[in-house]
Amino acid sequence: MSTVLEQCERIARDEGLAAGLAAALSGTEVTAAAPGSYAAVPASDVPEGAEVRTHSLANREEIVFLACPGERPAADYTLAEIGRLLAAVRIGTVRRLLDEAVAYLSERTVGDEPLIRKQLITGTVGDVAAELEMARAYASNPLSPEALADLHTKLDDLGWQVTQLFGASGYIADHPVRALYVSALVANTWIDRKGAA
Repeated sequence: MSTVLEQCERIARDEGLAAGLAAALSGTEVTAAAPGSYAAVPASDVPEGAEVRTHSLANREEIVFLACPGERPAADYTLAEIGRLLAAVRIGTVRRLLDEAVAYLSERTVGDEPLIRKQLITGTVGDVAAELEMARAYASNPLSPEALADLHTKLDDLGWQVTQLFGASGYIADHPVRALYVSALVANTWIDRKGAA
């Protein structure tokens, strides 16, 4: 895996989604590269006076949606590379929250046994961990727009599986798992999913 991919994943895992996104977009002229009329960016990177849209959960992750007026570029190497780096950020985010879920499930008990020891939960944790390794390997290679869309759709699914591990607390806006929902919003502004399976 490239050092840049590893760095984006590590930053997202250690410092959060906005920091990982900042690393993925480092050196990119966002308004020129974004495929749509709005692009998710760290709130700290928005030029003064720029038009932005906000979202209540994205605000809590310090992410806003920057207006990108004008003609949109055709898919190119830059956009594909951003998609790969964003996949690394999302892998780091899912991994961080999977680790938090394991800690949470290790403390919760049912019948004097930690929930983490329940077969279905252990299986889900193992499946998500294995799928993350596959996603990491997949992202380490250049990908077609369709393959990139499929990878991000898989990351959406993994985020949902991790969210469910938190039970009802995973649906509360002030819970850290909101980063998984916001990471899907971020991907939706950078990845063309029309060709996804």
